[in-house]
Amino acid sequence: MDFPDCTTLLLAREDSRLTVTLNRPERRNAVNSVMSAELRAVFDALHADTGLEVRMVILRGAGGYFCAGADIKERRDDAEDTKSGEDPVLARNRRGGELFHKINTAPQTVVAVVEGAAMGGGLGMACVADVTIVEKSCRLGLPETGLGIAPAQITPYVVKRIGLTQARHLALTGARFDGAKAFEYGIAHYLCDGEAEIEATLLAVLKNIDRCGPKANAATKRIMLTVGSMADTEMIEYSAETLADLMHQGEGKEGHEAFIEKRLPDWMTMGD
Repeated sequence: MDFPDCTTLLLAREDSRLTVTLNRPERRNAVNSVMSAELRAVFDALHADTGLEVRMVILRGAGGYFCAGADIKERRDDAEDTKSGEDPVLARNRRGGELFHKINTAPQTVVAVVEGAAMGGGLGMACVADVTIVEKSCRLGLPETGLGIAPAQITPYVVKRIGLTQARHLALTGARFDGAKAFEYGIAHYLCDGEAEIEATLLAVLKNIDRCGPKANAATKRIMLTVGSMADTEMIEYSAETLADLMHQGEGKEGHEAFIEKRLPDWMTMGD
């Protein structure tokens, strides 16, 4: 599959794994309009990957930082732009919401590796990842209210991740917290001490994901993200149809045969 050429992202493909590195280290990987557009384009390509050539996406940041959130200078300049017919702040915020939705609903399993700092939108990306690994000394927070704005597009994902009570506390105080607190709040699934432990944990997580059927993982995400949006009777039917589809196609058959034959399933070479 093809990915767009990028100037603010580093893309590294290794078999079924794609590492996406935010690459504006001089700005602590703050998301400007170019990075936002490139991330949306990358995740558009991942959504179009119906054969799941890429099974796992690893989100990282260059230079020892995950993401400082939005590029504040660019956002301020947008607010002062009176020449454009469309409100640039409104358009920018809408595009930000589209990005988080694309990451959240990607059929691949998304793993975030959070080091250095994850502020604002960076924290939002940590909350939409399926698996989040955090270094204990990194700094995280929702600083938006201290800038006179709201953490608008990331709020639904933060609330779903840690609950309304903690989300209100963090957003309405602008509190900063470390990786240990992020683990305690439930933002992180793994807490690591130093680079070596991060890399070892990431490798273990990816190996575990390798054991899961890629279509099974994608279907599981769809079911989980549907919870609460359907009536119970509809959910029963939707879940039943999803399971039946998996059982009737090659991946489900291979998984069951591998279990009976006491071997590892061969997800990479089988056909549907």
